[in-house]
Amino acid sequence: MSDGYNRACEGDHKHGGLSQLERGGGELELLGGFVFSVGGDALLGISGGSQRLLAFLALRDRLVTRAQVAGTLWPESTDDHAGASLRSAVSRLNGVARQAMTVTAHDLGLAPGVVVDVRHSQSLARRLIDRDGSRSDTDIGGAAVTALSDDLLPGWYDDWAVIAAEDWRQLRLHALEAVAARLMASDRLAEAATAALAAIRTEPLRESSRAALIRVQMAQGNQSGAHGEFERYRVLLQAELGLEPTARLRELLSEIPPR
Repeated sequence: MSDGYNRACEGDHKHGGLSQLERGGGELELLGGFVFSVGGDALLGISGGSQRLLAFLALRDRLVTRAQVAGTLWPESTDDHAGASLRSAVSRLNGVARQAMTVTAHDLGLAPGVVVDVRHSQSLARRLIDRDGSRSDTDIGGAAVTALSDDLLPGWYDDWAVIAAEDWRQLRLHALEAVAARLMASDRLAEAATAALAAIRTEPLRESSRAALIRVQMAQGNQSGAHGEFERYRVLLQAELGLEPTARLRELLSEIPPR
């Protein structure tokens, strides 16, 4: 990229663009789909290449060399073509969307004033999973389940996006199960069931999520629901993978007293 291009980007940052983000509050949503908004208003018309650039930088959470950005976003192109595609993606960002980027002589990154939803959700998930870590009361409940319920960039099939989405899926599954367990321990059984169901929707074949829901149903005294959930899972597992539930899951049901 030329020195003139660098000066133009740096000049934009100095002349109100960043302060507009700070006044309005820039937010980049990657959970459930790509949305960039300022002051609660979504910015429309951001090109696909520019969306991919902003999303990639948001997931890195640090400055990234231009060569790495170009090579990752356009892996099948030559270095020259990838660099040209990167310049095009940046140039198509207009106004305040342009100011969502930090530009240095060799690196690109997301501007410090931009809030990224997945970063907050990842921090929440890690607090929930850490048994010895500190957490607030607001970490446990409906808001937490909502923050952990959406896929990362659904419908994006770039390798880097698919890998990031799978990392997030695994993290939030563990966190949702942790929320369910803590809500159940606090006798907040309806909310615990909601958390367990959110985990099941994320990965229907995951036995530990089914076990979480069955435990909640048993705590509610809902013996028929627990048996029904086990049977639905058994049928699905057999149809999809030709497998049977583990002995551990069957033992859960054995804790229900006979009639």
